[in-house]
Amino acid sequence: MAIQKTTNMKNVIYLSIFSLLILFSCKKDKEDSYPTYKVSVQLTDTLNNNFTDVTGVSVKLSNNTTGDVYNATSDANGLAVFQVPVGIYKASASTTQTDGAQKIVYNGNYDKDITVTNTWTGTDIAKIKLVKAQLSQVIIKEVFVGGSPKDDGSGVNDYDGYIILYNNSDASATLNNLCIATPHPITSTGTNNYIDPNGKLSFEDEKWFPALWGFWFSKSSITLPPGKQIVIATGKAINNTVTYSKSINFDNPEYYALYDLTSGFTDDRYYVAPAASIPSSHFFKGIKFPGVTTTAWLPGAITSPAVYIFVPKNTTPESFGADALNMDMITGHPSSTSKKVPFDWILDGVEGFSSGSANNKKRFPSIIDVGNVPFKQREGYSIYRNVDKAATEAIAGNAGKLVYNYSLETLDTDDKSNIDAETSIKNGARIVYMDNNNSTLDFHVRSKASLRTN
Repeated sequence: MAIQKTTNMKNVIYLSIFSLLILFSCKKDKEDSYPTYKVSVQLTDTLNNNFTDVTGVSVKLSNNTTGDVYNATSDANGLAVFQVPVGIYKASASTTQTDGAQKIVYNGNYDKDITVTNTWTGTDIAKIKLVKAQLSQVIIKEVFVGGSPKDDGSGVNDYDGYIILYNNSDASATLNNLCIATPHPITSTGTNNYIDPNGKLSFEDEKWFPALWGFWFSKSSITLPPGKQIVIATGKAINNTVTYSKSINFDNPEYYALYDLTSGFTDDRYYVAPAASIPSSHFFKGIKFPGVTTTAWLPGAITSPAVYIFVPKNTTPESFGADALNMDMITGHPSSTSKKVPFDWILDGVEGFSSGSANNKKRFPSIIDVGNVPFKQREGYSIYRNVDKAATEAIAGNAGKLVYNYSLETLDTDDKSNIDAETSIKNGARIVYMDNNNSTLDFHVRSKASLRTN
């Protein structure tokens, strides 16, 4: 009887394994037969931008809903071909060339969504114009819009945001009248009144970019040696960890703060007297545009941060802010009044999308930021710049100081360098960050904002 029982058990096991194999085979056949469709993207040149070779340009299709990214490279004619499943896609392209003396980055976006259905014929070709990007010594290294978890788990502290600017070059950088702005609309999923019927950003040909509600500017000159940074608190510039241990401590004489109650930005959830250690010369001054009713300025919404920095040319921030000729009322509502910031004033920008939404629309033109980075609010996450591995490892003084096995990426974003930048900086290393004017390539979402100590 024992032998018969063993035999029966073996038969059950064999039948179970056989059933699993059949199920796996069926599932695999289903996956293998899942239909895909041909999508073609054609690169076009911009006159007089010195672009020389359309072969091997990195082209991407990003699924609006799932976040999946498909990669291809262009052939000698500038054509990139994809095989993708049904979905709504955005197409972008980016490449780096050299002229023998400097790195030159070219970027481009396709203005419209590419909607692939089961009736897609593949005959339509998306055309992307490549535009020469503007690169800067000083870049945005990190954006944290707030959202530190409360100690008792009851919610988050939304009012402890910050921006970190960094000198990514080999030379000292001095900034006078540094300005910080955010675009219209405040969210990536909101109605964008600047998108014309052809899907193009209407201001792009006129070479200006909107600054929504107002902007902030530094009252003093800021000098940054190579590899150095400044921290600018966009919320309460105090030691927030006294109340919330997982929040940010801004009680530091080297930090800066957005604080000017005379500006009309007076919401006391964000603006209280900064920590006594922060000198008043480190307070940024605010300019709120006429008719704007909001009492708080944010670097984009907490769902989809978007921020940029600029320096006015041949004028002052106060004069620029007061000049009625630079106002724009295209949104048709006074509370959404914007200023026209010329492209050539802008140093850097980064655009976040609302993670998982199918309604994201580009706010930045290609010359500032061709890509985007997905973001999820109130998780303590920040948008953090990726390390340029080759350039960082090439610095002789970094030998033995770089720390690897970085693992704080989240939301399916990745810093492919594997270098833990913050720990390496504490070890005395100098970091060089990626700068392609393409947030998709240049940034990841960090699961713990870098200034958090708990």
